Amino acid sequence: MPSCGKEITQIEVTKMKKPHQIRLSFTEDPKEMAITWVTNDVTHHELVRYGLLESDLNFASTAISHQYKWHWNETEEEWYYTSGYIHEALLINLVPGRIHYYQIESNGEKSDKIKFIAAPEPGSDTPLSFFHVGDVGTFGTSVMVTNDIMERMKEKQFHGMIHCGDISYANKFNGSRPDKAEQKVWDTWGQMIEPVGSKLAYMVVPGNHELDIYDSTNENGTIYSKRFIMPGNERYFSFGVGMVYFVAVSTDESIDVNSTQGAWFKDVLTEANANREKYPWLVVYQHRPIYNSN
Repeated sequence: MPSCGKEITQIEVTKMKKPHQIRLSFTEDPKEMAITWVTNDVTHHELVRYGLLESDLNFASTAISHQYKWHWNETEEEWYYTSGYIHEALLINLVPGRIHYYQIESNGEKSDKIKFIAAPEPGSDTPLSFFHVGDVGTFGTSVMVTNDIMERMKEKQFHGMIHCGDISYANKFNGSRPDKAEQKVWDTWGQMIEPVGSKLAYMVVPGNHELDIYDSTNENGTIYSKRFIMPGNERYFSFGVGMVYFVAVSTDESIDVNSTQGAWFKDVLTEANANREKYPWLVVYQHRPIYNSN
């Protein structure tokens, strides 16, 4: 493992046929779970089988698949980067609060059978367990934190992860990147957190490294939207899990009273306040702190 500030070796997705970078996420419906994964090719058979018993995966969901290319190299007359095939599927009619199992069939390969716990019923007083991280990247410290989370997951069943922005650092980081964002970093990060994200809902919100709206040659939210399945418009959104209502705010977009996000935020908080009997806990998360000294 590299030292704390050094990056781990970037992976090459063109050689990875088996489903990888597997990651779950909540939707606005507590009886659903979205799932995404990557392969180096695509077939006519891309789906997820799932159910309440590991021995009887009696439901199936077909995936949609897409791929993206990043920055044309005029000198070499080729793309700097071509992603693997990113697959997205939706698991529906889940039983609230119950453990489910799933297996991906994709690109002629199968994943392991993996388990997760569905969200409890809205308003349920079921205790919830979530992780919370931010500014992760693909450094030595990133691996240390991921390994620690994996160890904690062996002790109990967690419902989800809240990742408050600056996810992979695929764009420039202290001058260590080329002029164009290094997309392989996204693949490396996705594979690094798969042992976590494949077993619980991995909820994110963009930070400045994902939503650099002032630099069209770098990460400006486009790649974030291709890599993640979040509720709403995926940059700012809300969702309920048991007794908790989560609100994700995008701090690199305006949130004043006259902005689109500001109007949305006011409506969400008004609705949440009117539903405190169902959701007594309200959690707002974002990348940049509300108050800081710099």
